[in-house]
Amino acid sequence: MRVVVFTILAAAIGSGCAHQEVRRLKHASKAMSNDVARGDADDVAGHVLPGARPTVDAAALQRGTAAKSWSRALKKPVGVQARATVLLAPGHPVDVVWTPKGWRFDEDPVNLYAQDTPRHALRALVLASRQGRWDVMVRLAPQRYRVGLAETELQAAWTGGESGAELRRARDLLADHLTDPIFADADEAVLRLPEGRVARLEREADRWVVVQF
Repeated sequence: MRVVVFTILAAAIGSGCAHQEVRRLKHASKAMSNDVARGDADDVAGHVLPGARPTVDAAALQRGTAAKSWSRALKKPVGVQARATVLLAPGHPVDVVWTPKGWRFDEDPVNLYAQDTPRHALRALVLASRQGRWDVMVRLAPQRYRVGLAETELQAAWTGGESGAELRRARDLLADHLTDPIFADADEAVLRLPEGRVARLEREADRWVVVQF
């Protein structure tokens, strides 16, 4: 039902909002272009979400011809595409994208436990732990931890005593930040969380597993 409601709302208001957001994105890109050209590191960082600012290498933007190249690219990007996140349920964000035919889902909205991206794996952990899908929780663990790991052991760890309460608290903190920036390369990914916590993931073949959260 939530999916149907969103589709109707998107048809009603999507076009005007999307075009407006595309114009705003172009304006923001041009503003950042000007700051890069001026070499203003503080203003460049101001265009980036707080959680992602530590990864901004302002010095690299000024090496050689980098500033000129990046300024030009930001001023006249190849394309600008409006994207959004639909929260189908608590802990279940789904990406959507604006196309000439209106809003379209950028992923399968009913594949709750996908592990094809770091964000999907974290989402699967949140949903599986809340729904008692301990088989999924075993699958989300790295191979070195899965050996000999039983579903009953996971259930006991998550539902009993102070350790269970701490796991659920950490899970709920993660759920509140599922749409925050994730920093990833080909094999590892990190999501920085409040309280100095981090969620770490690793790639195993064609899926991501959760090492820490």
